[in-house]
Amino acid sequence: MDQFQSEEACADHLFHSKWPNGFICPKCSHRHFYRINTRRLPLYECAGCHYQASLTVGTIMEGSGTTLQKWFTAIFLVSRPSTGISAVQLKETIKVTYKTAWLMLQKIRHAMSESDASNALSGIVQVHDACYGRPYNITHQTHPEEHLLLVGTTLNDQKEPTYIKMKLLTQAPKERRIYPAEKMSFASRWIEENSKVEFITERLKPRKLKIGYPIFKKANAWLNDTFHGIGVRHLQAYLDEFCFRLNQTLDQKPIFQGLIQLCLSSQRITYKVLKEKGKRVRYAHMIGMPW
Repeated sequence: MDQFQSEEACADHLFHSKWPNGFICPKCSHRHFYRINTRRLPLYECAGCHYQASLTVGTIMEGSGTTLQKWFTAIFLVSRPSTGISAVQLKETIKVTYKTAWLMLQKIRHAMSESDASNALSGIVQVHDACYGRPYNITHQTHPEEHLLLVGTTLNDQKEPTYIKMKLLTQAPKERRIYPAEKMSFASRWIEENSKVEFITERLKPRKLKIGYPIFKKANAWLNDTFHGIGVRHLQAYLDEFCFRLNQTLDQKPIFQGLIQLCLSSQRITYKVLKEKGKRVRYAHMIGMPW
């Protein structure tokens, strides 16, 4: 709140983030502009071609009627490394509706997911299985509320994690096992070529051999304590959120500033698209098809 104590301060930060070397017209690259202050947020009209550039276009805040201060507060609260925040808590904190709070958080998570997708595991990599959800039985059959995933960890020479990914299986299995096709899919999508990869996915393999498992247990506890459990529809977004904060910490980067820059460079995604995406994942999970 000290750094972004007014809408003007937030707008100035957006301006310098969008044009760090001064205004450049997105259409004609002209450098001179007129500032239009007749709207809630200023517009910048190019002195050459008269194109009007908006501060929030090309960010997750595009099209939102929520104030910049509330957006920046939400980004700060999400960036807290130990807890994050739920939509119910955010609703009360920044005084918006639950739907608005939920949508803001999902947009921020979408930016995190896009960032994670652009960074591959590399070098020495260990991949192991995990299961989110309450175990309903001890047989080899999976319950609909059990969600299998693969946890991939980049390791340094001391076998310490330096980067981690947690990804749901691309197809909901009927048995509690990881098929070769899933391992191949994970490797091709999330691991750089020529990496040294070890898969530990056999049933009943000792968990002490799985270096990333204690980290998954922390993610599991965070999901249950903060959100009281997450269904499969949006589970991947929450896993990406946890991994983003963790990876920023492992890389010794400031989470808040990194997340602000990420949100300012991520494209808009709508409520409709987010809901449809969740429905597709849930339906695919129910019928056991790839999503």
